[in-house]
Parts: sequence; structure tokens; C-alpha cells
Amino acid sequence: MENRNGLLMRAMVTQANVTAERDAALRMAETLPGKHRVTLGADKNYDTKDFVGELWRMWITPHVAQNNTNRASAIDQRTTRHHGYEVSQRERKRVE
Repeated sequence: MENRNGLLMRAMVTQANVTAERDAALRMAETLPGKHRVTLGADKNYDTKDFVGELWRMWITPHVAQNNTNRASAIDQRTTRHHGYEVSQRERKRVE
């Protein structure tokens, strides 16, 4: 979903498994046009070191909700300190 207007941008059907949503998100992110840094918002199910690390490698800023319940979040201060992260988290809830 596109955060600003809540428009559907891409969709994918996958076989259900533990990582299917994250894998699909990465595959769709690979097809994003342009060479500028973009952000990708997601809920706390996506707060894993592998997913967040892959987004950074793809030059995508992960605006993933932090999952601090009984563990450390993969989202660090370099993301959460920006006002855009706060806005993205607020808009993400509207889209969901």
C-alpha cells in the first residue's frame, strides 16, 4: 500500500508458511523503480534482522514497527530518530 493515499500498489499470492509475507515483501521491493532511497512500512512481524538487513542492502529505509517484547528490535536509532518514521507508523495503521 502507498501510505500517502492508501492506494494498493502491488499484490502477490504465495504459499502459506512462516516467512511467506516477508519473502513476498522483499520480492515486491526489488521491483520498485528508480534509484532514490525509499521507505517501506510494515508491522512488527517484519521486525527481524534478516528482513531489516536486506532492506538496508537494497537501499530501502525500513519503517517497520518495533517489536521489543522479550527481545531487541532490529530497528535502531538511525531510523526511529527521524520524524518521518513517526509519520510512517501513524499512516501505516490507517492503511492496515
